[in-house]
Amino acid sequence: MTPWVVGLVLAAALVWPGRWAGVGLGGQGTPAWRPWRRTEGGRLQDLESLAGVADLLAMALRSGATPVAAVSVVAAEAPRPWQPVLEEVHEELSSGGVAGQVWRRHVQEHPELGAVAGAWALSEGLGVALAPSMATSAQVLRARVQARRRLEASTAGARATMRMLTLLPLVGLLAGFAFGLTPWEVYGHSAVTMACAVLGLVLTAIGWGICRWVLARAVAPTVHR
Repeated sequence: MTPWVVGLVLAAALVWPGRWAGVGLGGQGTPAWRPWRRTEGGRLQDLESLAGVADLLAMALRSGATPVAAVSVVAAEAPRPWQPVLEEVHEELSSGGVAGQVWRRHVQEHPELGAVAGAWALSEGLGVALAPSMATSAQVLRARVQARRRLEASTAGARATMRMLTLLPLVGLLAGFAFGLTPWEVYGHSAVTMACAVLGLVLTAIGWGICRWVLARAVAPTVHR
């Protein structure tokens, strides 16, 4: 019965809801592993880092710095996804151009920039104070991060169920081991059992793909541009 017990312990460890949870979104620890979207943790980190960039811009502007100086200071400390954008914005401002167009151009590649791009363009177009606009953008971005975290918490049960149902067919193999049967003796003794095993694998893969698609649609953010 030892293989049976070991197999059940391994299965429980794999499907435990908090098994793949990351430490946080601030860059510490390992990002959460998500079977339906492996880049989700990176996107949340980008959102939170962009909120930090907007906060730094707001603080620099409130301290009396010009937009050119504020962008220059923040660009030197900005994380990798946003540093090239800020450098391009700085070049545009230094040449007397309109930075809102630069922000909007990068929205195609980084949809997270939509809030910052809209706030900056509004400030340039209507003469609205830039510092409060950046502070509001940071609040909007952090609200999105919190919403994504709540979505992940609400779908934790569904993710655990996906893994449990995927691993459930292995119980048959473990039962075979308990009775001294190898997988070949269980499934390979006839063409019918082999066909059933292959069909089961195909249906499992299809079901896994459908579940990933449903979860991805359920947690997909709505980007306002």
